[in-house]
Amino acid sequence: MNVLKHIALVAATALVPAFAFAQTSTTPATPAPAASTPAPATTMPATPTTKPAHAHKRGERFKAADKDGDGALSKAEVDSAKMTRTAKNFDAIDSNKDGKITREEMVAYRTAHKGEHKSRKSATPATPAAPAAPAAATPATPAK
Repeated sequence: MNVLKHIALVAATALVPAFAFAQTSTTPATPAPAASTPAPATTMPATPTTKPAHAHKRGERFKAADKDGDGALSKAEVDSAKMTRTAKNFDAIDSNKDGKITREEMVAYRTAHKGEHKSRKSATPATPAAPAAPAAATPATPAK
């Protein structure tokens, strides 16, 4: 029985390096830049180049609401699409006051008011505060 344990241990030990060598990297190796050459100065763009995942949904919703296909939403189109926040802020979003909201006007409004909706949500308490308990009556001390 001792011989079988020994064989199993040797076989397991021999297979461990084989599994380690079988793994391959999916990312290509990139050479390190030369130390003598300075890296070019780069600046980050003012706006991110990638759009958030929900931006695509906004674009689809805008297109679906634009029934006449003119690239802008009228007040009636916003109301019929049940875009309640957009309807509520329609006049503020319509920056050129032409009675229609373009995609650019919506993006500009959203950028200018980013985070306001979330901050308003967190500012309102989830449950109303309980009424304050009446103050305990303290006996008045007579003046001497």
